[in-house]
Formats: sequence, structure tokens, C-alpha cells
Amino acid sequence: MQIFNTYTEPLEHIEQKGHTPQLLGYAPDGAPLVSVKSGGEKEPAIFISAGSHSTEQAGVTAAVELIDQLHTEHQVYVIPTRDAMGMNGFAYVLSLSLGEEPNLGSIEDVQAVLREHGEVLYEADETLLVIIGEYGYSTRGLYGRFRKEESFLEPLKGRRIFFPSRAEGVEGTAPCQRAYTLIVSPEGEALHINRFHDTPWAPVEVRCTRRLMAEIQPGLTLDLHEYGGNAFWLSARHQQCDDGQMWEGRIAHEMIQAVAQSGTELAPADYLPGAFFTKGERGVFWLHAQKRGEGLNLADFAASKYGLSFTIETGMQRGFEQRVRAAMLAAQTAVTVFEQRYA
Repeated sequence: MQIFNTYTEPLEHIEQKGHTPQLLGYAPDGAPLVSVKSGGEKEPAIFISAGSHSTEQAGVTAAVELIDQLHTEHQVYVIPTRDAMGMNGFAYVLSLSLGEEPNLGSIEDVQAVLREHGEVLYEADETLLVIIGEYGYSTRGLYGRFRKEESFLEPLKGRRIFFPSRAEGVEGTAPCQRAYTLIVSPEGEALHINRFHDTPWAPVEVRCTRRLMAEIQPGLTLDLHEYGGNAFWLSARHQQCDDGQMWEGRIAHEMIQAVAQSGTELAPADYLPGAFFTKGERGVFWLHAQKRGEGLNLADFAASKYGLSFTIETGMQRGFEQRVRAAMLAAQTAVTVFEQRYA
């Protein structure tokens, strides 16, 4: 399974396979944001996305592979990665403000560059946050660490904050190889890019996704993610009618059973991703967006407007190929059951 090092690589791969991506818009650095249509012509459509967190690269590869390997009569629309800028790495996003890519061999190098070129906004507990040009840069993640309206975030309202990938031993995401993107809302809340789907103010990546979804009206949405553990799990969303709820539960069951039968380890029975989840069968969690707050992510938004919707989470501590295959198997299983609903 191919690990894509830069954003242009999956686009080139897709075009070499004979596909013509649909242009949805442009990221702030000018990168084209695209979707790819495959499958047949039957409706309702299936929507698959990945890469809203640039550190989660197995999902990106799985989404690209599914364009050709997902066989269905239904229309399939794939956004292979939703964070084009972050996928190119931390040196790249720094170059947007510095004019050239610095040489970064370690987090200590990151800290030195930020000190030399940035205006310090916050520094505590090994966390350094600066502003350089249009963007904020941090040595580590800020998500969930601060309340709204922190005074030091005032200069960054409506702007992006990038911080480098840091974990060792994650195949596909080495330290500094990816840049994780946060955006500070007009209300002064630092959220990652997989939010804002229900807000009038939203970054361009979210607006492009919303426009595509409004156009295709997906009956099934699959968002491919990864988390820091070594197992597999997925999250489902409560549906607005009994029939939809039944199919949501059935697809969740079939996905988790297929992945377990493949030999992939499921999340432990005592695992809970957060207080805003309730447990289903092992490896299945039902997410309650209202309990979490922060606005709707892609899967929340899809469930609220269109129908069946799932987030697939593979464990980043596993080998890259195993992670890709688990995500693909879950998606293929979901589509097979979805087809039965409309047979």
C-alpha cells in the first residue's frame, strides 16, 4: 500500500488511474480541493472522505484505493484528503510564512525556528505558540487545552494554527512529516478542521465538502480516520427515523464483525473514546454531538441532513498496510449492506 508523502502524489496517482477529479475549490495555499466520482449511477450516492487530520494517512490511502476497488451500482464520491496543506508537512506550512522551507530534524529545531521568526503569543509547559505572517504555529497540540476567548488567541481569530506531528514509530506519519491544522473560530475557540460543518462561518475545506454533499445528497457517508491506539473501532450516529436507525445498527454490526473476523484487534471492551459516546457491541460507539459540543463534524452533519453516517477509526500503532486494509474492509462491508437496503 502506497504512502503518499505530499498532497500532489495522490492526485497524480488518481489521474494516472484514468480519473478526472472534480474541482471543489482551493485551499489557502492554492492547492486544488477535489473529489473523484466512481461506482455506477444508482442513487442515493455514497460519500467517502479521509484526511481531515493530516496525521491519519492510512485513511487517505484507503480512500484512494477504494475509488477503483469499491464495486457498486451506486454513485460513489470520494474526497481523498480534506487537509491538503497539512499533508505536505510542517516545514511546508512554515514556508508559507517564511518564504522557504526550514530544515527540521527535531521538535527542538521547530522551537528554534519559531523563536527566531515568530511573535510569541503563549509559552508554558513546553508549548510555544507564535504568529508568523498569516498563520499561527505551535510546538504541540492546543486542541481541548484552552477555554474560549483566551486573550492570547485574539490575534489568531479566523486564522489557522499548525503544529507538527510528533509521535515516533507511526508508519506514514513521522515527526514533522505532517502538520496538524487547527482553526480559531470567530468566538475564539481553537478547533480542528473536522468541525464547523453546521456553522455559517467555516473554512474553505468544510464549505467545499458541504457543497458537494448538498449536490449529491448521500445516503451513506463514511469518514476514514485513525487514532493513537493499536486497535479498531467505529462510531455510528443516531438516525431520524426507525428504518434509518435499524440500517445504521445493521451496518455497524456487519462492519465490526467483518473487521474482527479478518483478525484485526478491536478496541478493548472497557474502552470509551469520550464521555459523549455510548457503547454498542464491542468496537461500536454511538456519538452524541450535542454532548460533545464544538459543532458538528462531517459524520454528525451527514447524519443530521442526509442519512446513514459512520466514522471509521484504525489504530495508528499498527502497520500501515494493516490499517489501510481494515479501513477498506469496513467501507466495502458498509457498502454491501447499504446496497441491500436499496435492492
